[in-house]
Amino acid sequence: MPQNLKAPLLFSLILGFLATQAISITNKKTMDLIEQTCRQSGFFALCDSTLRSDPRSSNANLEGLAKISVEIVIDKANATLNFIVDLFKNVSDPVLYRSYGTCIDSYGASVQRLLPEAIAALGSKEYATSRHDVATVATNVNACDEQFYEKTPFSDRNRLVHDLSLMSAGIIELLG
Repeated sequence: MPQNLKAPLLFSLILGFLATQAISITNKKTMDLIEQTCRQSGFFALCDSTLRSDPRSSNANLEGLAKISVEIVIDKANATLNFIVDLFKNVSDPVLYRSYGTCIDSYGASVQRLLPEAIAALGSKEYATSRHDVATVATNVNACDEQFYEKTPFSDRNRLVHDLSLMSAGIIELLG
């Protein structure tokens, strides 16, 4: 190989190697942040798997992880609300009708008011308000669950929304 081609080739290889190492270090720091955050959330396994499953988490700071977690709660709460509404359409028993109605009201308040307010509060760095709103979603899920004496077709969904809400509140609490 001619001497005048060796230097640029060597330089390109070194530059490529350094860029790869920088990306690896950045990803390791972010993953360390996810682990550190999740260890303090009160729901390590759920937090870790949830945040790592969202590609936005790999480049997020703590506030970004909090926002991502609340957005995931919004998604799961919406899905649960829609599931309950679909079941509600076939309810004829008056007691079950009221119980399902309570769940729809609880989830409706969470999806339409509390969770959007939590996202807005995060954006304006009102962390206490955001945390309170997300934690209230867990309370609303409990209000839904308390309507039933037995397991419902959405009990597992309720548990997930409940735990994700408290997990998100725990992450937000780390912000101050």
